[in-house]
Amino acid sequence: MRDRRLLLATLLIAVVTCIATYNYLLGLDRRVAVVVAATALPEFTLLGPGALRVLHLPEGGVHPRAVSSPDQLQGKVLMVPVEPGQQILVTQVRDPGTSGTDNQFVAALGPGERAMMIAVPPGRAVGGGLAPRDRVDVIFVSDEARLGFAFARVLLQGLRVLDVRSERGERLAATRHDAPAGVVVSVTLKQAERLAFALEHGTLYLMTAGGREEPEVATQGVLLETLFDPEPVLRQPAEGER
Repeated sequence: MRDRRLLLATLLIAVVTCIATYNYLLGLDRRVAVVVAATALPEFTLLGPGALRVLHLPEGGVHPRAVSSPDQLQGKVLMVPVEPGQQILVTQVRDPGTSGTDNQFVAALGPGERAMMIAVPPGRAVGGGLAPRDRVDVIFVSDEARLGFAFARVLLQGLRVLDVRSERGERLAATRHDAPAGVVVSVTLKQAERLAFALEHGTLYLMTAGGREEPEVATQGVLLETLFDPEPVLRQPAEGER
């Protein structure tokens, strides 16, 4: 009798194990629709049919906040950059026209960062050739009448461009006929203080190397007395110094 009960218990365990294994394997083969990026998409992209495609992935590989239908994303604004094939999450998009979407770049600010506009005409901002995701360096030229002497020096380096605005403060996407007159950049609070002071006491010029991040370069600045000094020549090490 005891052996019979043991046999029944063993058979029951085997049946349960088989059922569990079957359900597990069935789950591996169960696929669900998920919307992914068709190409690399930068932040602030207005999503449309060409930007998205649908894949059918194993259920276990789908993010719980992933979007399952392209219809859910039509006309929405992407708030973060995504790579080709990356799943689009409901937390990564926003409806245009809702509060704050005219300043969509705010979502791209990291901890401790602030958005600040540098009001400069195109002639002092690379001829108006700047665009979001560029990196800009800022040159300060002092107002001699205010500060008592004239000088020029690189003030800040590698600031990230968030947006470019018209002279009326409108986004250029909506006012293409306007020349850019303001560049919105990401700054820390200390950088914002320096920029505000510089704007009030001189003239700013912006220059860019595109979106590349480069190490900062120490500069001495230029005074009238040193304006025509030759560039320093780097001395090549002598044979015995190598």
